[in-house]
Amino acid sequence: MTFRSVFGVLALGVIVGVIVGALAACQSPGELAQKPPTWSATYQVPWQTMANCIVARSQGPLVTVTPTFTSGRAQVVVTNPAGAVLGSFDIRQTSGGASEVAYRSIYGGPDTSAGGDARDIADRCARP
Repeated sequence: MTFRSVFGVLALGVIVGVIVGALAACQSPGELAQKPPTWSATYQVPWQTMANCIVARSQGPLVTVTPTFTSGRAQVVVTNPAGAVLGSFDIRQTSGGASEVAYRSIYGGPDTSAGGDARDIADRCARP
């Protein structure tokens, strides 16, 4: 095999890997909800306050933030410009006026460090 054909096969392998990785990352909010949370925590903040703060702090130039509010809970979905879901916050009311926040990320599950920025957002929203 010549250098050129080895390079061509290697480049094709990289392209296929990128395409497969991109397709795996394209998930709907429903598909992401089936995964275990990357992290979850309880905060001593009303759920509506927490959800509204997470929506505000998740805004950015390259993401779209879509909140959905129902009785006693909210889902905040963060997507990229192509519409692929990057992560999802599930916020629900718990007893005593506290909030439980569970975050799911396309980048990893509970045994990974994925979702660190999302955790920072929720932690900041819980501070007075």
